[in-house]
Amino acid sequence: MKYAVCLLIVLLAAWPAAAQGPGDPGPGRFWPQIVRYLELTPQQILDLARIQTEWSRYLTGKTRRVAQVESELRQATLAPVIDPMALGVRYMELEAICRESRDTDNKYREQARKLLTAQQAARLATLEQAYRLLPLIAEADAAKLMDAPMPGLNLAAVGSPAARSYPGCRYPAPRPQPANPNSEAENSETEN
Repeated sequence: MKYAVCLLIVLLAAWPAAAQGPGDPGPGRFWPQIVRYLELTPQQILDLARIQTEWSRYLTGKTRRVAQVESELRQATLAPVIDPMALGVRYMELEAICRESRDTDNKYREQARKLLTAQQAARLATLEQAYRLLPLIAEADAAKLMDAPMPGLNLAAVGSPAARSYPGCRYPAPRPQPANPNSEAENSETEN
């Protein structure tokens, strides 16, 4: 009985860590620099860790389903007679999972941002502005104007909307094109 209680305590202690992905921080390993920079309270840290755990669980379930659908796609593709409807339904499900994952990620990000005070949100905005400068910094480094080595950082994916990987996504999300008032004037000139 004593061993069963000890085993139960060990399992309960390991349970939150098991629910997280390999690179996801738990409450004990929370991002120490962002905690200091934003001056997060212990309650905010716990709430952010809860949101991160929910996101990790969501991703785990969707990743499993994507693997199943891809296996079904493989089988349908290798079948002696190809069923276009079976292929189409599975590709449609992959795209639905992808879109749902993007929406869910945005939902969790909004929940996390709602936890911040106005001062913390302003500091976060400063980080976002600095993030947008990373491609410019990389170019200045390449032009030998400054020494800014950033090993391991994929600067091609950094910038205003950096691409994220979501389960089921085969293509990047369409980005809204900025309205160009000059293009309308050019179009009306070519029509005349």
